[in-house]
Amino acid sequence: MQLINITSQPLKYEIHTEAARLEMNVPKNPQGTVKRTPSQMRIRTKDIEVRLDTTEMRASLNLRSIASWKQVWAQQGQQAAYEVIGENVQTGNQMQRIDDGVTIGQIVRQKMLQAADCTTYTTYIPSEGTEISWDPAQININYDPGSVQTEWQIAQNVMNYIPGKFQMEILQYPKVTIEYLGEPTYFPPSAAPGYVEE
Repeated sequence: MQLINITSQPLKYEIHTEAARLEMNVPKNPQGTVKRTPSQMRIRTKDIEVRLDTTEMRASLNLRSIASWKQVWAQQGQQAAYEVIGENVQTGNQMQRIDDGVTIGQIVRQKMLQAADCTTYTTYIPSEGTEISWDPAQININYDPGSVQTEWQIAQNVMNYIPGKFQMEILQYPKVTIEYLGEPTYFPPSAAPGYVEE
């Protein structure tokens, strides 16, 4: 006869899993900005300069300015004064030699002959030419080739990592039930309720 009944209850559970995933946002194509500076050419020119100086030519034609005539007259006056002084000194020296047989008439005659002496010469007018000076023309060229600048706007990839999940849910805990099917055994037997002596 079976006196013990053993009943077992197994463990019940559910497992839920979610795989890990990687989310990535891919940006649009990169964008570029181009800045261009155009080329430039600058040209600077300076014309030829010619200078004509006719001062000496006009002076040879006696076409002088008032200031130039003042200088000429001053020089001529100074030279005439020196010549008169020289002649007077020479005449005085000759008169000192009267004792050598030189008479005053001879001295006056010699002076008159010197004054009558004419010298003829040929000249061309104008005797001076025009003085010409000049500065050559100039040209300066400055060239700027320009430039091109490119700026790129490159967006970065945005990545988002979502880790996986593991979930375990216990639906039923394990259990062991032991049930005694027999009756209790008393010792001494007289302790049992309903004991009847034999």
